[in-house]
Amino acid sequence: MNVSAIIVVKYSPPHFQEMLDSIEEFVSEIIIGDVQMDEKLKKELEQNPKVKIISLPPTIPYADLVKEDLKKESRGEYILYMDPDEVLPKETILLLEEKKDTYDYVLFPRKNFIFGKWIAHSKWWPDYQLRFFKRDAVTWPKTIHPIAEKNGREFRIEPKEKYAIVHYNYENLDEFMEKMPRYAKGDAKERLEQNEEYTLHKAIKEGISEFIGRFFSSEGYKDGMHGLVLSFLQMFYYLLVYFYTWELKKYPEMSSKEMANIASDYFKQGFYETTFWKDKSKLGSSSDKIKMKIIKRL
Repeated sequence: MNVSAIIVVKYSPPHFQEMLDSIEEFVSEIIIGDVQMDEKLKKELEQNPKVKIISLPPTIPYADLVKEDLKKESRGEYILYMDPDEVLPKETILLLEEKKDTYDYVLFPRKNFIFGKWIAHSKWWPDYQLRFFKRDAVTWPKTIHPIAEKNGREFRIEPKEKYAIVHYNYENLDEFMEKMPRYAKGDAKERLEQNEEYTLHKAIKEGISEFIGRFFSSEGYKDGMHGLVLSFLQMFYYLLVYFYTWELKKYPEMSSKEMANIASDYFKQGFYETTFWKDKSKLGSSSDKIKMKIIKRL
């Protein structure tokens, strides 16, 4: 199988060598998108005959914007797209080789390790990712959260740990908080370019839905404090998108009455949703159930 791997690398990622080792024998060439890559690492990669390094502007905010450009630099019949902090299991490679005549693109389950722990709930599992495909079967739009245009037969690998890509995601809060504003700002720009009216009310609604969806509906509480913290952080993301939208619009004012109503609605909706789901998830006390019945009647 003639496979081209594509990886965007910034600085010197801690799990990069582990990722390379996991794909080295599977791929025929490795296309590296270089975004301010560490010089020592770059010199080491230049010694690998499979590696082709493509210099990219340091201002690129996220790798999704260059997927198609890097694909054009490859020659493989198949494309394997990897993040520098991901590891591909041997069992998965064997499965891909066994099933190669039955698919055009493949969706992988992915195990996310965040703050040192595998997050097995909170919408972080099975976290399906499109990572492997015939070169003409998939096209990536240049957007912040791209939905690939796909053609042909799909192969969705069953959600078993032995087949899952291991993703060493955010290692600490600083890393999470460094990335979140970049994505939120890019999200805000896209919404404005598409003339989407992204209001504070909509941001609050989406944020609360995100928290409820992760912590209660997707059983994030089973991930312990990790699940709670991550659910709150994902909720705040939508508020941050609105704040950047507000900034890009040159800080338009809002009446005191409107702000007060939105703030009040935020806490009322949050209280109602969390109380309802706490009851539904059987995490609440008897008194919580009584309160919920009263709220419903009111």
